[in-house]
Amino acid sequence: MKKFTAIMMTVIMAVCALMPCVSALTPAEEAKLQFNEDGTFKIMTLSDIQDDAMLLSVTANYLDAAVAAEMPDLIILTGDNIAGHITPSAAKSATAIRKIMNILEPYGIPVAMVFGNHDDDGGRMSKEDQMKVYEEYSCFIGYDEGEEIDGVGTYNVPIFSSTDDGDIVFNCWLFDSGSYEEGGGYDHVKQSQLDWYKEKSAELKAANGGEPVPSLVFQHIIVPEIFEALDEVPAGTPGAISKYGKTYALPETAAEGSFMGEPPCPAATNGGEFDALLEGGDVIGMVFGHDHSNSFIVPYKGIDLINNPTCGFQSYGMTEVRGIRMFVISEDAPAEYETYIVKYQELFADDAMAMFMHDFFAFISNFIAVFSAMFGSLSGMFG
Repeated sequence: MKKFTAIMMTVIMAVCALMPCVSALTPAEEAKLQFNEDGTFKIMTLSDIQDDAMLLSVTANYLDAAVAAEMPDLIILTGDNIAGHITPSAAKSATAIRKIMNILEPYGIPVAMVFGNHDDDGGRMSKEDQMKVYEEYSCFIGYDEGEEIDGVGTYNVPIFSSTDDGDIVFNCWLFDSGSYEEGGGYDHVKQSQLDWYKEKSAELKAANGGEPVPSLVFQHIIVPEIFEALDEVPAGTPGAISKYGKTYALPETAAEGSFMGEPPCPAATNGGEFDALLEGGDVIGMVFGHDHSNSFIVPYKGIDLINNPTCGFQSYGMTEVRGIRMFVISEDAPAEYETYIVKYQELFADDAMAMFMHDFFAFISNFIAVFSAMFGSLSGMFG
C-alpha cells in the first residue's frame, strides 16, 4: 500500500510540475496558427478604422466584404481602431470596439491588434479596459503582457509549419507604440519592450537552429528612420512633401504603387527601436498605420518600412489609396512576402449606391482634413 501511495504521489508531483508549462502558453501560442497545405499564410491588416460607437455603414460593409473575399488566416488591427477622442464615455468606447469585433467574430479567423494614439485619446477608457473588451471574443488571440513591460499589448504571434513538427517558420511582432509624449509629440516603443523583444527573438532563434525566424513588426506610429529612407529633394518637386523645413520624396527603391499623400508623423523621440530590430536580424519589414494618406513600402538597411492607408471613413483619407493591405507569406521562402491592397472600389464598383456613399464620406473626411490643416485647431482630433 505504501509503495502504491508513493507511486501515486510521484505521478501527482510530475503532473503538477508540468502544469506551469501548459499554463505558460500565450493565447497566440494556444491558437497555434499554421501555414496552409499549399504552403501559404495570409495576413489582413486593418489600419485606422478610427470610428465611434456608431461605425459608419460604409466602413462596416467594407470590412465585412473584404474579409469574406480574402478569407485571411490572421487579421491584425494596427491601431486607432476606435476614435477615443470622440466617444463620449467608456461605455461608448466599448461599443465602438464591439462594432468592429462583431463583424470579425463570425468568421472564426484569429484576430490580433495593437493600440494607436487615438484608442485611449481623451481618457474615456484605458487601454487595459479596452483590452478586456477585445478578450470577450473567442477569435481574439492578443493579450496584455503585464506591468513589467511598457504599454498594453506587446506580444508575438508565431506561425507554425504546415506539418506537425512544431517548427515556427514565421513570426509577427506586435508593439504598443504609445500615444503621446509628456512634452508633446507622438510616443515611441520603450526600452522595456525592446528588452523583451531581444530576449524573445533570441529564444526563437535558438529554437530555429541558430537562424533568426523571419518576422514582420506591426505597430501604429512609424519610426523616425523613415526620413532617412526618403529622398531629400528640392522644394516644389512634384509628389514631394515638406517636414522639418525640408522636402522629401519616395526613393526609386520604393515598391511599385507606393504613394505619399502627407508627411509621415513619427515618434518625437528615437528610442532605438529600429536599431534593435536591425541587430536582431529577424525583421524583414515594419508595418505602420497612423498616416492615413500614405501607402508605401520603402526598403531601408534591409528592413522594409511599410505604411498602410486608412480603411475607415470617419476620419481623413485619400480615395486613391484608401484600402486594406494583405500579406501572403510562403512557407518555402518566409523571408520574402507578397503584398497588395484591397480597395473599396474593387469590392463595390458595381453598386452605384455604395460607391456614392464611398465618395460622399471620402469627401467629408478629406474636407475635415483640409479644414484642420488650414486652421490647426482640429489637427489633434483627426490626425
